[in-house]
Amino acid sequence: MTAAPQRQMLAEMVYDSIRRRLVDHEIEPGSKMNINTLAQELRVSPTPLREALARLEAEGLVVKRSLAGYTAAPLLNARDLDELFEVRMLLEPAVAAHAAERSRHEDLGQLAEQLAEMRRVRDDGSRTTLIRYLHHDALFHDQIAALSGNGLLRITLARLHAHAHQYRLHFEEGMAEETRLEHERILEALREKDTETAAARMGTHLRRARARLVGAADPLPRVAEDRMTTVARHRLTALPRPAASLAVPHDTTAREG
Repeated sequence: MTAAPQRQMLAEMVYDSIRRRLVDHEIEPGSKMNINTLAQELRVSPTPLREALARLEAEGLVVKRSLAGYTAAPLLNARDLDELFEVRMLLEPAVAAHAAERSRHEDLGQLAEQLAEMRRVRDDGSRTTLIRYLHHDALFHDQIAALSGNGLLRITLARLHAHAHQYRLHFEEGMAEETRLEHERILEALREKDTETAAARMGTHLRRARARLVGAADPLPRVAEDRMTTVARHRLTALPRPAASLAVPHDTTAREG
């Protein structure tokens, strides 16, 4: 393997490691990030670490201040969380509809396996168990985005999901089971290739997810200065609006569960 691909693989590994630590709160929100210390922990030079932090800054997960270095971004405030779910509500139901139209039987088998893993995770209230559950939750949403066939949407939603994931660490008893059941209903619609129902059930899931997060993390921070960098916020606000044909239909089955 030549030097360039090796450097790229190393940079990606460092990025994934730091991102996971931020999302799982191994690096606490608002805490200072020492490049030399992190480089020693990961056994890498500061160069790939700086590259990873620059990417994470663009995603709003870290904040860089002149002469002060990098800090882990604070949690979203109430307004930011509302905006995040507003963007997800515009995008993910349409993504679910496209996935229902494009997916094959073997693709849905992978989604079913994620749900099976979620069922197998014993809800013992521990942080380790919750992080395992949330990992499978993130994979479920990511796989649906992949099935939509739109790579840009998949990348955008992965970034949004990372911010929401930080609040899911406040999940209370019963919330994980509610989430899994909603996922199963989405999978049913995908199996039936029912685009309208898939979109509607994804919309219902997101509305309920937002309510769960607000309830579990109440009170939300009122102010989160510099929560997202100018670049990251611009990327969210500059996203194209979905066409009228992709409007989220009403989930007429929501009352069932």
